[in-house]
Amino acid sequence: MKSNVLAIVSAFALQVACASAVAAESPGKLRNEMARAEREFVDLYNKTNTNPEFAIVCRMETPTGTNFAVRVCQPRYLITANARSASESMHSAVGAGTVTGAANANGPNVGAGGAAAGDAVAGKDQAFKQNMLDVMQKSPELQALGKKRDDLQARYNEAAKGKSGQ
Repeated sequence: MKSNVLAIVSAFALQVACASAVAAESPGKLRNEMARAEREFVDLYNKTNTNPEFAIVCRMETPTGTNFAVRVCQPRYLITANARSASESMHSAVGAGTVTGAANANGPNVGAGGAAAGDAVAGKDQAFKQNMLDVMQKSPELQALGKKRDDLQARYNEAAKGKSGQ
């Protein structure tokens, strides 16, 4: 009788342990762990990075067509370039509207001549990537956070695949 009770208790404990392991691998929990790892990575990268233009800035944005905000992270130089481009486009539109009045049925020629700005950003993209590699090579903690995030992504993909396959 004692061995039966022990066997039942052991079986129950095993079920609880298995249920906990499954819950630990739930896609929602893994997604939260990935977000935490990403925040830690960005924070540490920004502390370690010495070039303010390559600092990563994160903010919540709500894409058009949805009410769900998503976290968007970009290097500061890209945010600055996008803001400058939008401002220049607005000034061009206002200036073209003032000069042409209602006579131009096609509207102002907004966005013309933007290739130089695109080339400048493309050049900085390469410099940003190199800077990130350099910073990561100097920081074992950043490397560990990157690996942790990649491992969580792989586990999330498996958990999501398993959940959709049922």
